[in-house]
Amino acid sequence: MMNTGSRIIAVANLKGGVAKTTTCLSLAGAAGRAGKRVLLVDTDPQGSLTRVAAPDKPDWMSLERAFQQRARSLDGTRRPSRFPNVDLVHTSLAFDAVLQTAVAWEGREYVLADMLAPHTAQYDLILLDCRPAVDLSVVNALSASRWLLAPVEADFMALDGYAHVRSLAQRLRQRINPALQLLGLLPTKYRLSTAHSRQALAEIQHQAKTDEACLCFDPIRLSVAASDANARGLSLAQFAPSAPISREYQRAAEQILAFLEAEDEQK
Repeated sequence: MMNTGSRIIAVANLKGGVAKTTTCLSLAGAAGRAGKRVLLVDTDPQGSLTRVAAPDKPDWMSLERAFQQRARSLDGTRRPSRFPNVDLVHTSLAFDAVLQTAVAWEGREYVLADMLAPHTAQYDLILLDCRPAVDLSVVNALSASRWLLAPVEADFMALDGYAHVRSLAQRLRQRINPALQLLGLLPTKYRLSTAHSRQALAEIQHQAKTDEACLCFDPIRLSVAASDANARGLSLAQFAPSAPISREYQRAAEQILAFLEAEDEQK
């Protein structure tokens, strides 16, 4: 069964190192700090999001185990994260082996959608952290989502990975999930002082308009505070709430939440 819950966002880009996981953590932390209920789902077998957000070494049911069982819900997999009002579904490298087996399954693209479907009304925001690759985990995330949010580094190769994920999303929209739309391109690792970064930002913003993104985001600057927060298992909203990067992610979270609420009201 396909689910296109209006508050499910796949955070994806097929280029690594563009701050996908940091974006998930920072948006979740900001929304949770504002009193919103958030679900983080780590669909990347590398488990970077899990390492930051899990309160301790996870000993409850993982995403890969639920996926292997083709569970019809996420019952038993959700636990409170380190962040207020934010729940976590964790994963590990074992997910890769499960994904290899799942390639032969009928309906393999909808496993995550089926698991998420019973829970969409329980959260104000559901964020799916995706790996930088084309595999069944990313296909499942995009098939389960209503929105695609693509973090794009303000760099000369900024749009390479986005072009690939855009192509994948277009194919899935045609065959599997017609409701999938581009929420926006979020410029990350922005260096205000360099002409190169400003030119890359202009290119990203032009591409967002060309692809009719629903939201236009201000850039998220490059800051060591993000790495420091991750290293301490904290969101930016917890670690450095007054830092410029924290305020930038807070504004992005506010934009997203206001947009989703407006979308719901129109239904």
